[in-house]
Amino acid sequence: MLYVARPQSGGMLKQLRVLVAYFSARWDVSIAAPPAVLAQIYRACDTIKYFNLPLAGHNAPLRDITASLQLVKICRREKIELLHAHGFKAAFVTLAAAKICRLPLLVTVHNFLLHAAKSIFPAEYYYRAIRSADSLVTAYITVSEALRQELAGWSIDRDKIIRIYNGINLHEFGPEKIITEIPAFREDPESGNEEGLHCSSIIHSNTPGNIPGLKVGDVLKVGTAGRLVSHKGVDIFLKAAGRVVSRCDHVCFFIAGEGPERGRLEYLRDLLGLQKKVFFLGNIEQMASFLAGLDIFVLASRSEGLSITLLEAGCAGLPLIASDTGGIPEIVRDGETGILVPPEDELSFAEAIISLIEDPNKRKHLGDEVAGDIRKRFNEDNMLKETEKVYDEVFKKKAGNTFCFEKTV
Repeated sequence: MLYVARPQSGGMLKQLRVLVAYFSARWDVSIAAPPAVLAQIYRACDTIKYFNLPLAGHNAPLRDITASLQLVKICRREKIELLHAHGFKAAFVTLAAAKICRLPLLVTVHNFLLHAAKSIFPAEYYYRAIRSADSLVTAYITVSEALRQELAGWSIDRDKIIRIYNGINLHEFGPEKIITEIPAFREDPESGNEEGLHCSSIIHSNTPGNIPGLKVGDVLKVGTAGRLVSHKGVDIFLKAAGRVVSRCDHVCFFIAGEGPERGRLEYLRDLLGLQKKVFFLGNIEQMASFLAGLDIFVLASRSEGLSITLLEAGCAGLPLIASDTGGIPEIVRDGETGILVPPEDELSFAEAIISLIEDPNKRKHLGDEVAGDIRKRFNEDNMLKETEKVYDEVFKKKAGNTFCFEKTV
């Protein structure tokens, strides 16, 4: 089996690492991807074959053609039997190998088609390209029902679309985990007060009862995490934070993640006068530790397939406030396992945050409810078993047996 991936990070990369590590113990697995992706996968599994694929995340016709021809050579040389592409860009460059080598092709759809809105080409151009390639795709896996419906709306055969929720490792998150690394904050010696908090080094401790973490007096910690790009809505998070601190002094905000928008977002933070209230942490290696130090988790995305970070925060028992968009309502049931807010509505985000700041019992109730729900519906074992069923069906078809995907309900 050959996995093919474009440049990626965040939830898509996490899921790919899990799949590669799990299935490499069962089958002969290879992966073709750009060097940055291969480096991350190698950390999870060093027993598979790695192929450097010159694949860009943007439109680059010459590089895409080179990547397609390289995949054909890999498939022939390695005697590949199944192709699994992650994302539409990876799928398009894999089509030639699927056709020339007569191989089944699975495509996992992680996100909505965001780049169409920014392209010089109309959105219909991309939809037509997807529909024209459909005959070469054996099946699509979507990470949320919202994405499944979106794909079906492009005239893709519904019977070829299987929804498999992202899953997380339940052992990495939750109140029973002994935290050994927690981002810590200390007072700014120049200010001499708690409003001068700034990010310091990671505190190492093996004593659960002696972990300062993010705890600073009675300050409540509100956090978000994700790649710093427009569709993640971190600017909305910042504007909501500005409204919150004007009414609640005992709160600080933390942003985990990196991306091309960081400079613009830091400028917005400073413009709002939030230098002593909002802190950019960069990439966080120990996400469980970061989440363990928070009181509330917010995700203000403009578009979202199915956020793994939101799953992790919920599994850690944090009350969730998130945009009512994409696959997020499949994680958060408004008023039951969190609070849903209209996308782009900074005022509603601020009001939701304030409501949880003022009501610790509601914070605990929502956190407990979402943790139990996520552990039942979004665990890693379920994702792997359902994916394995799809692989088995594909191999049955190759062997000439009956081929029918189990319907998603």
